[in-house]
This record gives sequence, structure tokens and C-alpha cells, in this order.
Amino acid sequence: MPVSVNAIDHFVIRVTDLDAAEALYRRLGFALTPRGFHAGRGSANHTAPFSGGNYFELIHLPDGATRTRFTAITEGPVAAVLRPADSATVHAELRALGYEVPEPRDLTRPVELPEGIRDARFITVDFPEIPPESVIFVTCEHLTPDLVWRPEWEDHPNGARRVSNLFIVHPAPQDLGATFCRLFGSGTVRVDDSGVVLSLGPKTGSQDTITILTPEAFAARYPSAEIPVDLSRGWFAGATFDVTSLDRVKSALLAGGISCDRTPSGTIAVPPAAAGALLEFRAA
Repeated sequence: MPVSVNAIDHFVIRVTDLDAAEALYRRLGFALTPRGFHAGRGSANHTAPFSGGNYFELIHLPDGATRTRFTAITEGPVAAVLRPADSATVHAELRALGYEVPEPRDLTRPVELPEGIRDARFITVDFPEIPPESVIFVTCEHLTPDLVWRPEWEDHPNGARRVSNLFIVHPAPQDLGATFCRLFGSGTVRVDDSGVVLSLGPKTGSQDTITILTPEAFAARYPSAEIPVDLSRGWFAGATFDVTSLDRVKSALLAGGISCDRTPSGTIAVPPAAAGALLEFRAA
């Protein structure tokens, strides 16, 4: 039985300088939440919640952090976090598939609001370590969604409304197809010459996707993005954002002094060298 996940919940970008990353992503046209601190872990973050129901997270880990899966990558996208039916169900499904995974974890993060500080609460379930090893797959169940998504944090100058796709580059993505079919169900996975596409959510209407491309296919889609030399663990390149208007994106990037390119498909892309991650914007 495949794992019951239905969307991208968020993705995580690790940064070494949170002040600099906050300033950069505001210049990119994102409205970030006030800085948060994870209880008992020493890490700090900013998030960018979207009206479409997901977000991304900039996270800084302290020196000596013990979460080795996160610390294996110094900077850049590190985690693809998926929306579960519920955490207990996902954990049971992973165990039924034969994977030894830790028990679900309860996490909290204080959130500063005008009326005072409240604790945002989450339950996460770690997926097994599967290729591509550069990506940590996790699920996140929100117990206090009203502390994550608030209208005052969702009005982004660049018009971003949702993270709709995550991009990974791998030298042989077709080899990963069987693992993804086992975890998510064969009906959700498409394998072709360019790579693997995992579709999440109901088959009617729009679906979030995770796309694992060959280096050649990635270079054809994003000619301005430089690909790392070592792809043995894969490369979590970045994400696609659905936006209200590409003109609004261009205006926000121009105001922030950020260079961008038109891709062959007509989207706007900010290369990883400029943002720490590939950021693609497409009109919803």
C-alpha cells in the first residue's frame, strides 16, 4: 500500500547566514515571517507562507547540530516535506512497506503575534534514506495551521501563490522509478527519457509534482543554471512557484536588483548562483 501523502507541504533551504538570506529573499519579492526558533534544537528560521496552502523555509542550524541528514549539505535546498493524511497513518504505511523509520516526532516553534506568543505545533515522520541522497523526505502534519498561514504573511510582492514543483537533478533518474513507485504508487509516477515525475494529490485538478531530471534535460530547460560537477548523490536544485503574473515577478526582481532569465518554456528563472536555489516562476 503506498504512502498517504497528497501535496507538497513545504521545502527547506539551509543557509549559513540567516540575516543575509532573509535580506536576499525579501529582495526576491517574498514576504517572510518574523524569525522563529525551534524549541530544544537551536535552529532558527524564516518561512514564506502562500495563500495556496504551502510554503518554503529558510533554516540556519547551529554549529555542532546533531541532525546529520540536514548537516550533510552546507547550503541550499535540503528537504522535501510532504503533506500527510495523518502522521500515524504514514508511519504505519512505511513500516508495512518494510522500512525501519523512527517514531513520529512532536515539534514546537514559538510564534510571535500581536496578541502574544503562541506555540506552533507539528508532527513529522522521517522517510527512509532513499536516493537521491541529497534530498531528505519528511512528512509534516500541522496541529496549529492558523499559526503558519496568516493573511498578513501571504501577500508577496512577486505574486507567489504556491510551491507547485520541486526540481532534483540525478545522473540516472530512471533508476529511481521503482523506489518511487513502491513508496507512492505506480499510478503517481511517470518515467521517461528526461527523468521521473511524481504527482501528488487527487487526479482531478492541479497536482503538485516532484521532478527528477537528467543533467541534459535540466540544462535544456534552464540553460543559465550551472549544474554541480558531482551528481553522485543527486542535486536538489530548487522549486517552481505559481504566481499571479510574470510581469509582477519581473517588477519585484527589478526592484530587488535580481537578475533573471526567460526559460525556453516562457517561465522566469532565477539561477541558483543568484538565490542559493533555482527559483522558477510560472503564471498560474
